[in-house]
Amino acid sequence: MDYTTKPSYYQVGGSLTNNAPNYVKRQADDDLYNGLKAGEFCYVLNSRQMGKSSLQVRTIQRLRNEGIACAAIDISEIGNRGVTPEQWYAGLLRILENNFNLSDIVNVRTWWRDRNFLTPVQRLSEFIETVLLPNISSNIVIFIDEIDSILALDFPADDFLALIRSCYNKRANNSEFDRLTWALLGVASPTDLCREQNASSNTPFNIGKAIELTGFDETEAQPLAAGLAEFTDSPNQVLREVLYWTGGQPFLTQKLCKLLLENAELIPNLPQGGHGGTAPTFGGKDTIQNPQEWVEKVVRLKIVENWESQDVPEHLSTIRDRLFKENQRIVRRLGLYQQILEQTEIVPDGSAEQMELRLSGLIVKRGEKLTISNPIYEAVFNKKLIEEKLEKLSPYSEAIKVWLNSSCEDDSQLLRGDDLQSALVWAAGKSLRNEDFQFLTASQKVILSDQNQLLHLATLETKKAVCDAEKALSEADSAKQKAKQWIGIGSAVLAASLLAAIGFSTLAYQRFKLAQASIEIEQNGSDALLLAVSQKTENTEALSEALLRAIASGKKLRTLVQNKPKLEQYPATRPLLALQIILDKISETQQIKASLSPPRKITWQAHKNAVTSVNFSPNRQILATAGIDDRVRIWNFSGQKIAEWKAFQQSVNMVNFSPNGKFLATAGRDSTVKIWNLSGKNIATLKGIKGSVTSISFSPEGKLLAAAGIDSYAAIWQLSKQPQLVSPSQKLPGHNGLVRSVNFSPNGDFITTLDGKSTVRLWNLSGKLKKTLPIQAIGISFTPAQHQYRFATVTLNGKVGLWNLSEKELVKEFQTLHFDAKSISFSPDGERLATVGIDKTVRLWNLAGRQVAQFEFEENVVSVSWSRDGKQIAVAGSNGTVWLRQVEGLEELLKQSCNFFATQPKYFTRVSTICK
Repeated sequence: MDYTTKPSYYQVGGSLTNNAPNYVKRQADDDLYNGLKAGEFCYVLNSRQMGKSSLQVRTIQRLRNEGIACAAIDISEIGNRGVTPEQWYAGLLRILENNFNLSDIVNVRTWWRDRNFLTPVQRLSEFIETVLLPNISSNIVIFIDEIDSILALDFPADDFLALIRSCYNKRANNSEFDRLTWALLGVASPTDLCREQNASSNTPFNIGKAIELTGFDETEAQPLAAGLAEFTDSPNQVLREVLYWTGGQPFLTQKLCKLLLENAELIPNLPQGGHGGTAPTFGGKDTIQNPQEWVEKVVRLKIVENWESQDVPEHLSTIRDRLFKENQRIVRRLGLYQQILEQTEIVPDGSAEQMELRLSGLIVKRGEKLTISNPIYEAVFNKKLIEEKLEKLSPYSEAIKVWLNSSCEDDSQLLRGDDLQSALVWAAGKSLRNEDFQFLTASQKVILSDQNQLLHLATLETKKAVCDAEKALSEADSAKQKAKQWIGIGSAVLAASLLAAIGFSTLAYQRFKLAQASIEIEQNGSDALLLAVSQKTENTEALSEALLRAIASGKKLRTLVQNKPKLEQYPATRPLLALQIILDKISETQQIKASLSPPRKITWQAHKNAVTSVNFSPNRQILATAGIDDRVRIWNFSGQKIAEWKAFQQSVNMVNFSPNGKFLATAGRDSTVKIWNLSGKNIATLKGIKGSVTSISFSPEGKLLAAAGIDSYAAIWQLSKQPQLVSPSQKLPGHNGLVRSVNFSPNGDFITTLDGKSTVRLWNLSGKLKKTLPIQAIGISFTPAQHQYRFATVTLNGKVGLWNLSEKELVKEFQTLHFDAKSISFSPDGERLATVGIDKTVRLWNLAGRQVAQFEFEENVVSVSWSRDGKQIAVAGSNGTVWLRQVEGLEELLKQSCNFFATQPKYFTRVSTICK
C-alpha cells in the first residue's frame, strides 16, 4: 500500500460533507437537532476549529429530512469594517431571499427602498413577518454562523440580537412565529456579543439553550479508527494515543491521523523503503509494535518542533494570537494560564480572562476545574514561553524576577522614584498577577525610608505655613492669601509624599483651625509606622520605640476627637493604624503575653480544604462555616466545634444565619438551597436555580429568601411559618451569565443583584427592575445601621463608592490600596468598611476613606463576616483556616499598648508619663 499517493481518509479544516465517513457524532449533534426541532433558540459558542460548521451541515441535513426549511448564513460574508447598518441589514435580507428562493415573490431591492422611512432592523423584521413566514409554509430554522464577526462592525449589533429575541416574544400573540427558530454559531461569549450593558431584557441568550461542544472521546471517535485500520491491525490502540495527544480536539485529531498516514516511515521497528525518505510501500497491514513511540514521534517532528512553519492550515497561530492579544487583561490572562500550567486548581467563574482562554481553545472545563486542553498545546505554549512574554510586558520584569528568586527578600530590586511611578501608571487599569501586586506593594512600603527626609521637610514647611497664616490674620488681604497658598502647598507636598510612601488614603482636613494639630498627629503616626515596617528583621527595640511613638500620637488624637464619637469625623487616623500594626508585629514575636483577654487573634483549622463562607450568628456567640468538602460546622468564639453535618449539596458555596438566628441556609453546587436548624436537621430544600447557587440572602424580617446562581437568574422564595418547601415566588432574569451576589436592602423593600459582568441592578419584590447603577462593581454591601441609610460598592481596581439608599445616587468615592479587589462589607454600626483583595489582606476604612486597620493572613481570603457588636471579624481562608480577629478602637489600642509596657521595666519612666 503506497500512502503517498492514496487520497487521505481524513480532512483537516473546513466543513465535512453530509456523507463524510470520518464525521464524528457527539452529544452536541443530538442536543442541537432536538433543541431546534422543538423550536428553541440555540447557540454554539466555542473556540475555533471545534467542528461547529460541520455540526451545522449535519444538523441542516437532518432537519431538511424532517421537512424543515433551513437557511445557513455566514455573516462574515456581508463584511464589517466600513459597512453601514443599511448595507449590513440589506445584506442579511438578500441572503434570506436567496436561501428560501423568494426572488419570484418579491423584488428585494424595490421592497427595501420603499421602506426607507423605517430603520434597517425594522425592515428586516417586517420582511420576516410579511414575506418570509407567509411564503414558507413549513417550520423554518435560520443558522447564523461566524456571529463573532459582528464585534468588528463599526456600529453595535445589539438590535439584531434584540430582533431574534422579539421573534420569540411574538409567539404569544402571533402563532406564525412558532414556526421560526434561530441558531447562532461562533467564537465569542454572550457577554462579548452584547455591547450594551443594560440591554439584558433584549438579548436572546437568557431564553436560549447553550450547546456544549466538547472534544471527541474514544467511543465517539470510532469512525476515525477506520482510516487507521488501513495499515494496522490495532487501530483502536493507535487512536487512543492520538486522543491522548489531542485531547479529542477535532481539528488536531483529524490532522494527527492524517499525519500518521503520511509519515508511516516513522513507525518503529519497520524496514525503510527505497524511496529516499518517502513513505515505504507495504504489501498489507502491519503490526505496530510501539504506537506510543510512533504517535509521539510524529507529534514532535510534524506538529510541535518548528510549529510555525508546519501550522498549515493555521491552528496554533490562531491560538497564539488570542493568547497574546494586547488588552488590559493580558497580564492576568497569561498569569492565569501560567497557574493552570503549574497545575494550580482553578475553579471556573466566568471571568473575562477565563473566557478568553476558553475561547482560544487552550483550556477546557473538566469536572469542576479548568485544565489544559491537550499535551500538544502544553508543549507549544509552555511555561518558558509564557515567562518570556510576561517579562517583555512589564517595565520591571528583570527586577521582579530577581526579587521572586530571592524569596522576596532582596529589597534592592524594589522600585523607587520614577521607576515606581512608571510602574504604577503601567499597572493602572490592568488585572495583575498576585506576584505583580506583591512586588508593587513591597516597593511602596520600602519607599518610606527613602521619603523620610522629604516628609520631615514637608512637616517643617507646613508648620511654617501655619505660623504665617496665624500672623496673616492681622495683615493685609494679599499677605493673608499668600500664607494660605503656602499652607496648601505644604499640605499637598505632605499628602503626596505620604501617598507615594505607603499608599494610604490622602489627608483631607475639614477645617483650617485643625490643620496644624491634625498634620502633626498624622505625621507622628506615620513616623511610628515607618520605624516598625522598615525593619527587615523583628527588632524588638525598634518595635518598642515605634509603639511608644504611636501611643504618643494616639493620645493626642484622643484629645482632638473627644467630642467626635463618629470615626468618620476623625481628622487623622494614622495613629490607629500604627498602633494596630505594631501590636500585631509585637504579637508575632510573642512579647505580648497569652494571658491578655480577649486574645487579639484566634486561629483554627475549620475545614480540610477551602472554606467557602463564614457567618456570625445575629444573637449568639457562635459562627458557622461551610466548605468545598460539603460540610457545615458551627463554632464558638474559642474555635471549639459545636455541631457538624454533611449538606449533600456536592459543595456548599455559602452559609447564612436567618435574622432570628434559629436557622441556617446553605447554597449548594447541586442547584439547591437548604434550610437547617442548628442541630443539622434539614427543614426544607428549595429548588429553582439552575446550576451552582452562588449567593443567598434573608430579608430583614426573615419572611423571604433570595438566591442567585450561574444560570443568569436570581429567585425569591416566600418562607411560610411552617418548615416546609415553598415554591419560588419571583424570578429575576436578564443577567449577564453568572450572578455573583444577591442582597436585601436593610428595610427589605428591594434587592440588589451583581452579575458576572459587574453590573449592579436594583429590583422591587415583584421582580421589576427599578434601576441599573452606572458602575462596574465586584462587591456590594448595605450598612445594617438604618440611620446611616447608605450602601457601598467596590470595583475590581479597588475604588469604593458610597451611595445614598433612598435616592440610589453616588455621594462619595475613594481609592483603596487593592489593585484587585474581591469584596466589601459594612460593620454593624456602619462606621467601618472591610475590603478584601487578592493580596491576602483585609483593610478597614472609615467612611471618609481613611484606613484604620490592616490585617494580613497566610492564605487567600475567601470570606469575611462581622460579629453583631462589630468588635470582631471572622476571616475564612482558601486552605481551610478561620481567623477570629479583634477590631479595636482607639481606647482599646492605647490600653493594650500601655499594658504591654507594664512588663518592660526599662521603659517605666517614659511610659509613666505617656500612659498616665
